[in-house]
Amino acid sequence: MWIALNVANVTQFDVYPFILLNLAFSLQAAYAAPLILLAQTRQADRDKALADADARHREDLAKAHLERQEIATRQSEQILGLLEQNTQLTKMTQQLSARIEKLTDEIHRRVLSAAS
Repeated sequence: MWIALNVANVTQFDVYPFILLNLAFSLQAAYAAPLILLAQTRQADRDKALADADARHREDLAKAHLERQEIATRQSEQILGLLEQNTQLTKMTQQLSARIEKLTDEIHRRVLSAAS
């Protein structure tokens, strides 16, 4: 609109090279450029902070995963130890039951032979 008014000779406040218009655009660029750079710097700082937080979170997750894995390994070892103890106790119980059965049979035979 600025250019159309001046080219159509409706007004003559800024003739063909449009120096006043260039000056206005230069002024706008002069204050907009630092604001844009400042916004980009702040966004870069935010992105870096988010990336750092994300990296720390991933490291914490990996550490927690390793800790859970170690706990699971220890618990598996404990369960295997308990199963071995249970197996040994079961074998001892079978052996004792067999001995009790033999002793019972022997006592029964002696009682029967003493009664005869």
